[in-house]
Amino acid sequence: MTGPAPPLARILTRRLAWIALAALAINALVVGVYYGSDRQALEEEAIAREMARLEAALYGAPPRIDASAREIFVRYPAAYAFALVDRTGAVLDAENPALVPTEALDTGAFADAWVARIARDGGRTVVAAHAVASGDGLRLVLVLSGDDPAGLLRGALLAEFVRHIWLPIVPVVLILIGTNAILVRRGLAPVAAAAAWARAVRPGSPAPPPPRERVPAEIADLVDATQRSLDRLNAALAAEKRRAAEAAHALRTPVAVLVARLDALPPGDTADRLRADLSALSRTVRQVLASASADALAMDDAATVDLGPVAEAVTASLAAFAHGKGVALTLERPAEPVLAPGDADGVALALSNLVENAIVHGGPGAVEIVVGPGTEIRVRDHGPGVPPGARASLFEPFWRGENAPPGGAGLGLAIVERLQRAQGGTVEVASAEGGGAAFVLRFRSADR
Repeated sequence: MTGPAPPLARILTRRLAWIALAALAINALVVGVYYGSDRQALEEEAIAREMARLEAALYGAPPRIDASAREIFVRYPAAYAFALVDRTGAVLDAENPALVPTEALDTGAFADAWVARIARDGGRTVVAAHAVASGDGLRLVLVLSGDDPAGLLRGALLAEFVRHIWLPIVPVVLILIGTNAILVRRGLAPVAAAAAWARAVRPGSPAPPPPRERVPAEIADLVDATQRSLDRLNAALAAEKRRAAEAAHALRTPVAVLVARLDALPPGDTADRLRADLSALSRTVRQVLASASADALAMDDAATVDLGPVAEAVTASLAAFAHGKGVALTLERPAEPVLAPGDADGVALALSNLVENAIVHGGPGAVEIVVGPGTEIRVRDHGPGVPPGARASLFEPFWRGENAPPGGAGLGLAIVERLQRAQGGTVEVASAEGGGAAFVLRFRSADR
């Protein structure tokens, strides 16, 4: 199962970041190939860096090179050498002087800063000279072997990367990524507002106000089209609910008249059958009215209801119906209030359908209504129970079990489920211990 899709702003920011990083990598590759292929330029860069390091290590009179700067010369005596020469050609300080060509000490070329490459067996050696700025008449002569065991050329290449990539390009890339993230989020803010508006849309409820901030024309057209479609859908739903409620209301009067006239008939088998059929018709009319009420339920998030008095009122209203079916209703409720977020009419309607369903399908015996523990109401009958295979379809509209008694339209439990969902609660069913079925209405706690 895949998780929720990431926001569009995050996707675009991530892609722009990858583009910027790809540009940085390409630039690094170009710089690496360009400078890495020019060995002479790298050698001169390495010599200049090493000359500057040695010059910074000069101290004393006569001048000498500090021991800390001689490390690579001591570690690699066959690869690197230096000599500090005065104006007369005298060597003031040196390390591995055997590697320094004697012609490099010639004072005739003293004023020049030069680099020479000398071919030798197994490679070549680079010799360079440089006038020391901090000392009058001093010159450094440096010798680097071609194999470069200390990696001075790699250091020079790294320095080129720092100079040409890290310092000028990396900050620009970071600024671009940050700026793009801010601009993308700001640019897509109207899209996010439109998405939030769409998530708040609920069929059957008035559409929330559309986003008020300035939105692109395409998003504005989409919001307007969605709102028009929703208005038409809500109008159609309202018309269907109204027609169902009007039809049910219109049927109530003739049904009541028929009940009164049947009561005037003498007892007999035909009259009893008519009374049973009329009772089923009356129940169907009540369920259609209850379905219309469930669809029209508007939940106030701040509303709370005491479950005990509601259960007591429902038990009293259905007592006569239960007695006629040979069922005894019992109610158990705590003395203290049991407060839950919900609508009193919605809770009463859900519980009435649940108790009526237990009376009709549970058969003769008892139906027990228990408030608690916590914010729940349990309705238990002593009938055949609910087959495990039927539980998946139990709350679907118009579904009826194979052995369901005649009458009814299969709406009662579907109405209960819709009412509970509208109030943020749930309805559950389980086989009761000792036989029968137990339905539980669960509500949120009042402190949440």
